[in-house]
Amino acid sequence: MITLFTYIADHVQDRQQLFEDEGNIMQALLNHGFLPQEADAALTLMQRLVQIQDEESFDSDEAADLLNMRMMNREERDRFSVEAFSFITKLTSLGLLSEGLREDIVERALTMYPDRIELDQIKNLVAYALFSNTRDVDDNAQGLGRRIRKTAWN
Repeated sequence: MITLFTYIADHVQDRQQLFEDEGNIMQALLNHGFLPQEADAALTLMQRLVQIQDEESFDSDEAADLLNMRMMNREERDRFSVEAFSFITKLTSLGLLSEGLREDIVERALTMYPDRIELDQIKNLVAYALFSNTRDVDDNAQGLGRRIRKTAWN
């Protein structure tokens, strides 16, 4: 699913394009080899996430755009690859990540990965953030060894 999100995010410039160019986006996904059900599910989920973010954000698009602008501090510039930080920024500007969730992902990446933070690592954190139910995560767990409550494999 995160591969589909990445592909869609690379092909749209703003959140409105997710709705206005839905047919073109679907056709591009199908041409790229994705199954119709997968493409539809990813696009529908992205549209729903954008709607949820819009409902929770400021009424003024200008105010929301100002929040999306973020400067990296020295440690972040040294640790994040351009592609990794750009991916987070793009998803935030599309409305898929809230500013708070973006900051959580940045902090988690800095904590979990001691060396250079690459795009694949950020994609893993974004996927976890978007597709997990945070209420089911044990708050006492640390890092990669997290345990999810009420699962058969724990």
